[in-house]
Amino acid sequence: MTYGEAKQFISGYLQGDNSSAVIEPIHFKMAILEIATRCVPKELTLPYTGDETDIFRLLPIDEDTATQLYIKIPDIQQTVNDDDEMPIDQQLAMAVIFYVCSYHSNKYIEKYEKKAELIISVFVSNELP
Repeated sequence: MTYGEAKQFISGYLQGDNSSAVIEPIHFKMAILEIATRCVPKELTLPYTGDETDIFRLLPIDEDTATQLYIKIPDIQQTVNDDDEMPIDQQLAMAVIFYVCSYHSNKYIEKYEKKAELIISVFVSNELP
């Protein structure tokens, strides 16, 4: 999903709640990191070599392959192009949207957080071992 599409969703959800919300790139980064604390987004997972400077969290060593992976901090600049893809798995894009909505909502913070958490739990339950 692109940033432009995500902004349209967010604006739609916030109508009648906080229509004047200004969505900044930092809100997307905050939401993606919030998701990365709860699950392992494949889009942000890379092999760990020890030279990385963009580590959000290390994952346990895979016993079968003896490799260690890490979740990287998403590279979201202070300005993003609406045509750019969000650096998150497509299945988690709506969770990003709902977290950003929760940051701006005046009335429905918990509702949006619960929707995001439901999407994350479905993502985790559908992962293969």
